[in-house]
Formats: sequence, structure tokens, C-alpha cells
Amino acid sequence: MRKLSPPKAISHALNSVLTYRREAMRIGMFWIPVLIVLGLGKILVGAPDPEATEFDGPMLVEIVSTAIAFVAFSSIAVSWHRFILRDEAGVPWRLDGSVLRYAGNSLLIVLMVGIPVVLMLLVTVLVPQLWFILLPLSLLCGTLITALSVKLPAVALGRTDFSFAMAWQATKGSFWPLLGVFLLNAAIIIGMYLLTLLAVSLIGTVNMMAGQFALLIADAGMALFVALFNASVFTSLYGFFVESRDF
Repeated sequence: MRKLSPPKAISHALNSVLTYRREAMRIGMFWIPVLIVLGLGKILVGAPDPEATEFDGPMLVEIVSTAIAFVAFSSIAVSWHRFILRDEAGVPWRLDGSVLRYAGNSLLIVLMVGIPVVLMLLVTVLVPQLWFILLPLSLLCGTLITALSVKLPAVALGRTDFSFAMAWQATKGSFWPLLGVFLLNAAIIIGMYLLTLLAVSLIGTVNMMAGQFALLIADAGMALFVALFNASVFTSLYGFFVESRDF
């Protein structure tokens, strides 16, 4: 049985983003302005009041912005999967059935894994002594999401014959390597966010307005990077487990 190497999978994903950075920028030239506008809209209306008892403007803007951003991430991912796996460079503003299916499957993965997590969080609120289960639970959930996400590249390619059960079967026996992929993936994204926040904070100490503008740009840029990087990771896993490719 072939053994997945987490460092090789992650380095392959990073190398994909770096090697094909021109394609990444071509996609980003459309979506970064959209993400900046969404961020600006949330700044202008303010953050939703967590104690509000009525549906207000900021809450509506937050919901609409989140929905649009979710579709944007799905569009970016579908374009990237198809480019890496099929060398297809379509329009960057792709909004078709594959994108909607991708968004729906991504949401389904979050719900399948997220609902049990929320229930366990409620249990720890009621029984604080069980707080120690949160770390292993987070690691388990992250690994499950990584395994189930092997289906997403198939969705991007328009395949309707590849199910979550098939993704689960394809990754069977690879729990620990997938855990390694999840941890390395998370470490890189968190590290990038910390470096970005540090840079934005330094700009903000010089000029507050410049800092806010830099934060808008940085948030959009990081969103693009995360979408591309995660898509690259799932593409690498799909290629390894489903198409028997080597890194």
C-alpha cells in the first residue's frame, strides 16, 4: 500500500501555488477587488451587535458578505483544480454548476463535521471538567475534513460518480498521514496570518488610515492564498489517492 508523506504533499501544494503564480494572479485580479469591496462594506456598516434582538443592517451585510465570499472561494478553487489537473485556464469569474456543487459539498463537509463539534462544545460548557477533549476533538475533526475534502477536486472536474464514501474509502488507513497534512496546512496558514498581522500592525503604528487600508488588502490577499493553497492540498491528495499520482 502506498504511504502518503505529509511533508511531500504540503511542499507539492506550495510548489503548485509558487510555480503557477501567474495563473494565481490572473484569478486574483478579479476576486481580490470583490473581496476588498466586501471587507469595506463590513467596515462601513460596522460589526453586528451580538446582543441585538432584531435583524439589523450589519447582520444582513455580514450574512451576504459571507455567502458571496464562500462562493468566491469555491470559484477560485474550481478554477485552480481544473488548471492543475487538466491544464484548463478558463475565465477567473467562473460561476457555473460545478462552482455551486463545490460550494454545496464544502458546506456539507462543514456541517457533517461541525455539528458534532458544536454539540461537544456545549457539553464542555455544561461540564467544564471535560475541556481536555477539545484538542483531540479538533485534531480529529481537522483530519476528517481533510479526508472528505478529497471529493472536492472530483466535483470541480464535473464528476458525479465520486462520493464522500469513495473519498473515505480512498483514504482508508491514512489517518496519521492525513493528520500530518492537516497540522502542516494549519501551521502554514496560521504563520502567514501572523506575519500579515504583524506587517499591518507596523503600518498602523505609522498611520492609522494606511493601516486600515493595508488590512483590507492583506485580508483579501490572504483569502486568495488560503483558497489556492487549500485547493492545492486537496488536489495533491486527490491526485495521490484517486489518480495514483506521485509528488
